Amino acid sequence: MTLENFTFLLAFLGYLGLSANLVLTARGTCSRPAIALVALVAVAHVYLVWAYRYDWQFAMAVRNGYAGFFIFHSALLSIVTATFVPPAICRSLIALSFLIVSAGASGAVFRYEVVSVYRIPVLLNAGLGLGFLVYSQYRGIRPAR
Repeated sequence: MTLENFTFLLAFLGYLGLSANLVLTARGTCSRPAIALVALVAVAHVYLVWAYRYDWQFAMAVRNGYAGFFIFHSALLSIVTATFVPPAICRSLIALSFLIVSAGASGAVFRYEVVSVYRIPVLLNAGLGLGFLVYSQYRGIRPAR
């Protein structure tokens, strides 16, 4: 396994972990160890991207546009922040992080050859996660009988 493959495997594993945390928070549990593990994986992924794909050059990081740069780093910021805030805020940050990562990952698997192998798993994960998020929100706002 190459370093590049490992870097993007970490991204996918972090995405799966984020999805698991989305389910946990929808069930009323904000697990600090679980989201901290996702944050650790995300930080390792971002470190490897900066070190080996961008060579610590800002110009390389924004070569494909500022939108991707913003998406990439706002997801990291919201995941890391979720590990340190109260449960009510943690739940919102995990849902926000999931939406950001889903948008970024769904676009990346079609744009970049290096992650195209994750196309189907990412789209399945995004669809299931979004479906679960919509269902859990719907379930929470139904009128009383």
